[in-house]
Amino acid sequence: MRKLILHAFLFIGLLSVSSSSYALDFIKFGTGHDIGDFWGTPNAYFDPFPSTVEYLQLRGKNQLTSVDLTDQNVQDAFSGDFGSFEAVVVSESIEELSPESYAIFRQFVNTGGCLILTGDHGDGEDEFLNNTFGYNVVINTTSTNPSNRFSIQQSATGTAFPGGPERLAFADLTTAFSNTPGTVIYNGALGVGVFTDGFGEGTVNVIGWDYCCGDANTEQQILDWYEVVNRAFDQCAGITNTFSNPIPTLSEWGLIAMAGILGIFGLFAALRRRKVTA
Repeated sequence: MRKLILHAFLFIGLLSVSSSSYALDFIKFGTGHDIGDFWGTPNAYFDPFPSTVEYLQLRGKNQLTSVDLTDQNVQDAFSGDFGSFEAVVVSESIEELSPESYAIFRQFVNTGGCLILTGDHGDGEDEFLNNTFGYNVVINTTSTNPSNRFSIQQSATGTAFPGGPERLAFADLTTAFSNTPGTVIYNGALGVGVFTDGFGEGTVNVIGWDYCCGDANTEQQILDWYEVVNRAFDQCAGITNTFSNPIPTLSEWGLIAMAGILGIFGLFAALRRRKVTA
């Protein structure tokens, strides 16, 4: 019986195996899309579509907490009040911070930390990056037109991004940049959509994404954005071109859930048969 239970747990565990073989904990600064939206809770209009947190968790990236971007929360996070972490995400609602807070982020990355910045409707991403890292990033525009695309660039070779989506569609006021440092990963007619930069011993990844997703975006286009965020964490971990991660479609998420349910029913059926024959 113990062997049967062990097999069942192994089967269920396989459902959550990702292409990444490591675990990474992160804190997110910015709570604008935590409830009823794509980062935290799946939007009702797309139910049972996975949230970003769920998509990342299946791939070994675990969000410890999500807090507003304030000077006090920055101080508390880097003082250990929310636990230990390897990465931070700076998201929508990017507020101006004190010089001390920018210095804390800069020191974190400089000594080996991972920082991923995502979209804020073109409202503060440049100030945060420039004040923290001394960049001169410029926001070109924001767009909601999904016919505008970012394409992966040849310069991405040697990073964690090749093998992921070939193109990304503009979504809900998606930000395009210029004058970016480091390596351009995705670029389009309106500017740079994704870039990565080694800063000191750490990594900065910038994704011009406003938690996806415009009404005209397909489910697969949404999952493409999720996968780029996933690979941004892999870039920080130094995983380069080691896999080509299949991106589940909405129907595949349903199959995963159904497989789990069938596995549980199979376990109970087997236990019942054993009890009857005993």
